[in-house]
Amino acid sequence: MDLVIDFFLIAGMVVSVIILLLLFKSAKKELPQKFLIAFFAVLLLFIMHAYSDVHDIRMLWIGTFIFNDILELLVGPMILLYVMSLFEDNKGLVKRNLIHFSPLMLYLFLVSMPMLISMIQRSFVFNYLEFLNDNSLLMFTLFMIFLVVYMLLALKLFLKYRRIVPLNFSTISQADLVWVRNMLVGSILVASVGLMMNIKDLITGDENDTDWIVLILVVILIAYLGYYGVKQTKMLLPDFLILESNTRIDKSASKTPQAIDETEFQQSKQLLVQVIEQQKVYLDEDLTLNKLAQQIPITDKKLSMLLNRYMNTTFYDFINKYRLQSVKEKLASKDFEHLTLLGIAYESGFKSKTSFNRIFKKETGLSPSEYKKSL
Repeated sequence: MDLVIDFFLIAGMVVSVIILLLLFKSAKKELPQKFLIAFFAVLLLFIMHAYSDVHDIRMLWIGTFIFNDILELLVGPMILLYVMSLFEDNKGLVKRNLIHFSPLMLYLFLVSMPMLISMIQRSFVFNYLEFLNDNSLLMFTLFMIFLVVYMLLALKLFLKYRRIVPLNFSTISQADLVWVRNMLVGSILVASVGLMMNIKDLITGDENDTDWIVLILVVILIAYLGYYGVKQTKMLLPDFLILESNTRIDKSASKTPQAIDETEFQQSKQLLVQVIEQQKVYLDEDLTLNKLAQQIPITDKKLSMLLNRYMNTTFYDFINKYRLQSVKEKLASKDFEHLTLLGIAYESGFKSKTSFNRIFKKETGLSPSEYKKSL
């Protein structure tokens, strides 16, 4: 059993480090990415603390004690704010919701830090710490309840926003939302298992050494989120990999150029604009060069040549121009006041918040929030 636990501990640390490296490589770290970095960093420290406990590494145990002690009070509000940051205006979001971290701050200064000092000195610096230490199982159970409640609130908020912001156009965006949903559901399941085991120990009075069960579940969750986040979504991919992938698609579609005469060029251009403006195919977040070519109809190679050589643009720039125009129209319309900027971006065909902000500022010189204020 010791070898199994050791394997899961090492595997969890390795996977957590890989995920953090991918997140840190993003050129532009927005608030949701920062919350993800904090989330996986806390889980890494949690696993490191368990590793130090198993192998009796005192310095590592002391160095990670605080993060392990406040884990439930930190992760719960952090997950809730992460969901908020996906759909709401990020400006001032953390300041507006600092109240959620008040239990964490009180416990940190009144219990965790004095307890750490007591551990180092090997004697309690305050009398109440001894009482809390004797009733640590009860406290930990209350913290687990706190964590589960916050995660359920986060899941409820996520499902509410998911119904409000329709993302039926995009398989990529839907996959991203599935990743977030699975992260929330998986975290709730892991926390619930830990809570049930603590309640059982509290009722029976037997403190069985079952923490390794929760630890293994945490590692499995991290491994799943890491695999799913890289292979099936773009949640954990750095920006340069996403851009590189798009560039490869664009270049591969333009191989083997074929000549287009003036008459064919004019007809194809007219059909292209007609399909774009009347059918609004740019709202399809999964739109590709091949899918657009089939609508005209024309071969994808000729469409690529039409855009690149004759219209002096690229497929992505051409489509994003219409998406930006759609965003501007929706921002100026009262019919879309109930949607956030991110909701409007998805409604207009953008694949991600990062690409939306980057393209919007490149074309207008303003961030989406700055542009909205200027209206």
